[in-house]
Amino acid sequence: MNLSLRFTAAAVLAASPALLGGNPSPGRGTDPTQPIHATLRRAPAAGSPAWLERTVCDRAADLGESCIAIAVAVSEEAELAGLDPNLVLAIIEVESAWDPDAVSSRDARGLMQLRRPAISGEASWGRLPSSDARDPLVNVRAGVRYFARLLRRFQDPELALVAYNAGPNRLAAYLRAESGVPDRFWEYPRRVRREERRLRARLAAPAQVLAVAAGAATEQ
Repeated sequence: MNLSLRFTAAAVLAASPALLGGNPSPGRGTDPTQPIHATLRRAPAAGSPAWLERTVCDRAADLGESCIAIAVAVSEEAELAGLDPNLVLAIIEVESAWDPDAVSSRDARGLMQLRRPAISGEASWGRLPSSDARDPLVNVRAGVRYFARLLRRFQDPELALVAYNAGPNRLAAYLRAESGVPDRFWEYPRRVRREERRLRARLAAPAQVLAVAAGAATEQ
């Protein structure tokens, strides 16, 4: 990370409010030991692009038909945040490999691997049905909003990815230090970008096949 980027980011975060905190919204009072897929039964009326729906439903097999609601959530939240949906899909793939019940050693949960402070903060600032990270729909909506908030704070996509993985306060401390961000923290953004490129290549392949077929048909 070059010095100009580090100093710019340090100035931005110095003027920004803390990201974490807030009170959780009311939960649904269900058994905390069980996975929650309840809100997925109320799929939004709005749709999502066909390619996005196919991609999500191919990977989120554990969610059954509810994968459509997740695709809609990704589409809506990415559009509101000004993000590429492919980036959101790549984060989910790297974080949980689309396992809605994934739990990390640091108690990060769900598709986007959110810890309690992050999801509680998003629940208190935005309209979410709960602050329960085990609910896949809540998890995705909160996760995209959380990443968008990090992007606004650090003003750089790669720094936002580092903050998402390592924590914003931890990143802020490194940015203020003379030595800057350790090299090991850049592996996470590289993994996400590799997955993003893989997704793009997969989406481009059918289009290329159709273009070749169309070209062959016009030559006949």
